Amino acid sequence: MTKSQTALIINTQNIQVNDIFPSITALFVAVANKPLSSGKTRKSDLGQLFRYLEYRKLCEVDPLCTKKNAVIVTKIHNPPLPKENDGRGRRGIYADNIRLLLVSLGTFEGKYSTLANQVGVFSRYFDELKKNNSELVKQLERQTNELDYNLWKRNEFMAPGEKEYRSIISEKVKDILKSNLEALHREGTVQYEAHYKIIPDTSLTMEDYRTKPMSKAEEIEGWEEHRKAIEREASRKNSVLNTELAEHLIFGIDKAYSLDYQLLRAGENPVICSPEQEAAIENYQFYVRQCAMKEYRHLDKLPVVDGEELITKSGLFFQNPRLVQIYNKIDNKLRPLLFGNIRFWREIEYRVIDEKKAERYLKGFDQRQSANRLSQKILEYMDKQLENHIVEAKPDDWKDIPGAFGRVPDGALRRYQSAVKLHKKLKGLYGMNDKDGSNDTDISTGQEINAVSG
Repeated sequence: MTKSQTALIINTQNIQVNDIFPSITALFVAVANKPLSSGKTRKSDLGQLFRYLEYRKLCEVDPLCTKKNAVIVTKIHNPPLPKENDGRGRRGIYADNIRLLLVSLGTFEGKYSTLANQVGVFSRYFDELKKNNSELVKQLERQTNELDYNLWKRNEFMAPGEKEYRSIISEKVKDILKSNLEALHREGTVQYEAHYKIIPDTSLTMEDYRTKPMSKAEEIEGWEEHRKAIEREASRKNSVLNTELAEHLIFGIDKAYSLDYQLLRAGENPVICSPEQEAAIENYQFYVRQCAMKEYRHLDKLPVVDGEELITKSGLFFQNPRLVQIYNKIDNKLRPLLFGNIRFWREIEYRVIDEKKAERYLKGFDQRQSANRLSQKILEYMDKQLENHIVEAKPDDWKDIPGAFGRVPDGALRRYQSAVKLHKKLKGLYGMNDKDGSNDTDISTGQEINAVSG
C-alpha cells in the first residue's frame, strides 16, 4: 500500500456543532471512516483532527452528564486550520522564539512565572502595569526581585472574564516554557530539572502574635491530630490519598528525620524536598483534584480516577479556570488540616551545557524582537480562545456581560467585557489592533486587581 493510500482523510460534512458522540474514538470514526490508531500514530491522528474540529468532554459542558467518555463538538473549521508545530519540535510557532530566549539566559533557578519575566515575555505589559499602578510599584520595591511578580495572578476582586482569560494565558505560557525546556534537555543543549521547595511549620503563634519554637510535646500532640485527619481523608470511598506518604508532610517535617535536624536544616529558609516529600506532594495534589472533581460534578462521593484525564493529567485539569477555583478553595482548607501551616511550591532549574549547540540558536539573535514575537503568537492563540473557550457561567457573571440581566448560560469567553478589554489592550501594546488601544483606560479592571504579589 502506498503512502498516498494510507493518508488520513477527514470529512466533517456529516457532523455539526453540538453533535454528541459516546467517545472520541466514535467521533474519529465518524469523520475519518477508520478506527483511531494507537501509540504515536494516535497522537498524530488527533493532531490532524484538531485542524478540522474542536471538541470537549460532555461532562465539562453538562454537569449532569453521567457518561464520562462522551464528547461534544464545539467548533468545525472550514477550511481546516493550517498545519503548524506546537513548539515541541525543533521549529514551530513558539519554539522559534522561546528557545533563543531560554538559551541566551544561560542559567536560571526559580518559578515559571519568574522565568517568563526574565526572558521578556509580555515585558511591555509589565512596564504598563508599573506605569499605571503606584501601589504595585511600592509592592515591587519591597520584593527582593521584582521579576518574581506573577503577571497573570488572579484574585477575588477581578471580574470573572478577566480571571478566566488570565488563567488560560498563564497555563499557555507555562506549557510553552516547560515543553521547550524539556526539548532542549533531550537534545543535550541544557540540563533541566524541576523540584519542590518547602517551608516547614516549626513554630507556634501566641496570643500577642509573637512566635515561639514548637516543643517536643507540642510536636507530638500536633503530629497525632494531623495523622488522624489524614487517615479520615484517606478512608473516604475511592480516595487516592496515601497515608504513609502524606505523613512526610506533617509540619513540612520529613518523618525520616528528627525535628531538631529539620530545624537546623531549614531555619527560616525553604529547603528542597526529599524524594518522599515530592511523592507526598504529588499524591496530595492528585487527591485535591479528585475532591475538586467531586464538587465540580456535584457527586455524592469521590469519583473513580481510572480513565478520568481531568484528574490524572494536571496540565489538562489546570486549563479549566473553574476547576482551578475549586481546587484552590479545597487546598486552602485541607492543607492546614492535614499538614499544619506549611508552604510548598515547584521550582525549575536549568543551565546550558553544550555551548556549540547553544550557538546555533543564538546566531543573529535579538532578545527584544524574539520576546515580542512570542508575546504576539500567544495573543494569536488567545484570539482563538476568546471565540472557542466555553466559560462555565456563575450566578454573578451577568455583571460582566453587556446586556445580560440575571443568571446567564455557559458561553464563549468573548461575551465577557473584562476579557475582551484586557485582550484588546494587550494587542494594542504589541501593535496587533487595527486601532491602537494605548489611549484606553487602565490595562487592568481596577487598582485592587494588581496589588497581589506573584
